Amino acid sequence: MSVVISGALIDGAGIPMSGCHIILKSRVNTSEVVMRTVADVVTGNCGEYCFKAQTGKYCVYLKQDWRDEYCVGDIAVYDDSKPGTLNDFLTALDEGDLKPDVVKRFEEMVAQAQQSAEAAAKSEQNAKSHADNAAGSAQQTAQDVTATETARDDAERFAENARQDAVATAEDRKATAEDVTSTGANAAAAGQSAQDAAGYARAAEQAKTDIDITLAGTLKTVNHLSEIAAAGQNAQQESRYNLGLKDAATMDVQSSIYDRTEGRVAMPGAFGYGAFFRTIKMFSADKGPSEFLSWVKSNPPGQYAVSQYGGNGYKPILEGVVFSGIVEIKIPNTVATNESHCIKDKLVIFYGTNGEVYHNRLIVNSISGDRFRGWRNWLLGADGIANTLGSLRGSGYGYPDIGGVVLAAYCGTSDTDSSRKFYRGVRVPGSRLAVISVTAACNTGGPYASTPQVVVASPGLYPMAGTFTALSGLPGNSGGTTTAMIGLFVRTA
Repeated sequence: MSVVISGALIDGAGIPMSGCHIILKSRVNTSEVVMRTVADVVTGNCGEYCFKAQTGKYCVYLKQDWRDEYCVGDIAVYDDSKPGTLNDFLTALDEGDLKPDVVKRFEEMVAQAQQSAEAAAKSEQNAKSHADNAAGSAQQTAQDVTATETARDDAERFAENARQDAVATAEDRKATAEDVTSTGANAAAAGQSAQDAAGYARAAEQAKTDIDITLAGTLKTVNHLSEIAAAGQNAQQESRYNLGLKDAATMDVQSSIYDRTEGRVAMPGAFGYGAFFRTIKMFSADKGPSEFLSWVKSNPPGQYAVSQYGGNGYKPILEGVVFSGIVEIKIPNTVATNESHCIKDKLVIFYGTNGEVYHNRLIVNSISGDRFRGWRNWLLGADGIANTLGSLRGSGYGYPDIGGVVLAAYCGTSDTDSSRKFYRGVRVPGSRLAVISVTAACNTGGPYASTPQVVVASPGLYPMAGTFTALSGLPGNSGGTTTAMIGLFVRTA
């Protein structure tokens, strides 16, 4: 036998969950369904669903889009179950919902019913006693009537002498008759009270019987659970597997989405993953870089939707890229329970709406000030490599960004350095690299040999920021204070 389950599936914000899979996993064997079989129903555009559930017990899972399925509860379908929504069946009480406090309440109800039954039985006995007393009073009154009639006959024989006694006797007869009537009424009322008391006693006995039956079923379930608990861990694990709970039933849920306690079940949206973005963080056009730095420092690890306004005085957070997409924040270190994440260096990854991926690092320093190390492109295709090699930063003479190369003259560690040299792999500061210009005579008609001329600018005229690594040079070659050594350098920091 099947029961129709229909309705509309919506989330906490009232938005229909369209295309959501409603998965029923059978927990027990029945005459219609075999245990561990799976039924899958997909909701419509408005979250609507309608299906016929066979008699049995099921674990209900939901799955939407690419996310993993997750359990939302258990349902039980009986032969006499009425049609309803999935929510009706999920919130209906089952025998598994009867906890020890519920059993205690049943026992108290049984005791109260027993007391009521005893009180009703006592009332019935009292009512019968009243009825017997009333019947005795009625019999005594009838005997008084007979005696009165005899006195009347005697009074007629002695009419003249006993007239006054006859009149008095007649009045007594009248009063006695009224007593008879009143006593009969009391006897009838007492009889009715006895019948009512008997009815109450039967009702109380029936209530006690019903409670005994329900309590017996409850205790049977409790006994089964006790037997499983006493059988050991293997039996407990098997029972959890049969119920579709597996190891999740033995674990606590996270206290918050940032709780990393070992052995706990992760909540939906933990650390920003698997959650839909409902809000977006906006940064101003002219103060975007400083606002972004403060925001990264004050926000915990996670994923966030971000964007930057355009307009007058626009200062891009990430040059050459539309800053609109997802930012992921990570802390590449441990955070003690008594520490604030705000004092930790953080890694920042930006996923642009156009497919760009850049990463950066926030360096927190209370003395020199907080700063970003600089954005780096993670997706270096052919265009990305070319753009990195030819990248430009600064005003005036454009020195390379990180990853860019430059042909420059090395002017030693200082102006007084008398042993200037470098070779491949040596790191030199950008402030000691000078801009050069190489010229030579040429003939457009063919090859032409000439002596080239190299012009070397002062290092302070067009200063370069950052640290560079030499890609050329001879370890044994050096120069004095008036020597500038030309080479190819790549910026690495």
